[in-house]
Amino acid sequence: MITSAGIIAAGEGRRLKMDGLTLSKPLIPVAGTPLIGHTLRQFLEIGVQRVAIIFNEAQQECADWVRAHFPSLDLKILVKTTRSSFESFWRVGRALGPGRHLICTVDSICSPADWRTMSASTVDSEREVLLAITSFVHDEKPLWVAMQPESLKIVNLGVPSGKFATAGIYGVPEAIFEREWEGGNSSLRAFLGQLLREGFPFRGVPLGGVIDVGTIE
Repeated sequence: MITSAGIIAAGEGRRLKMDGLTLSKPLIPVAGTPLIGHTLRQFLEIGVQRVAIIFNEAQQECADWVRAHFPSLDLKILVKTTRSSFESFWRVGRALGPGRHLICTVDSICSPADWRTMSASTVDSEREVLLAITSFVHDEKPLWVAMQPESLKIVNLGVPSGKFATAGIYGVPEAIFEREWEGGNSSLRAFLGQLLREGFPFRGVPLGGVIDVGTIE
């Protein structure tokens, strides 16, 4: 069972700000609960005990809110403005240390059943990377995946060749964070593509309707 997880929450929420919202994205309420609260509550439900979160330097109030509302979690909170989604992902992974981890973006909302599916998914090797995938594509720039139908082995990323796209939730081994990667990738999708080309096995985990909360619509 996975007991450690990370959240990427260092983005600026550009699209939401364009819609007139001034609240930091992790604290935007959905059904009365801040985005970050939804994710942390689901982590507790699936047995996660240790969490690393990265916020940008303008989001200190987000760090304070998490500490106040989730005192039972073993928290490592990073407050740093990063250059890319890759850097945020890499820093969270390094902070989590040894083991396998779930890492997600703060704006990925899915059902408790989907979280349990992702957490309980087994791997064929210690190096395997699991990508949550969904056919309910609600993203400004979806990352499409090409898979072998029976095994769900991912053979390509970024080429529209099927009905599934990534859903912002990743099951990852510590091995992908062992190398010094800083400055080597411009985005998380570029980093994932590089790992796939280098021979890390990737497999898709189909989930239901995962919503990317990027606008007020």
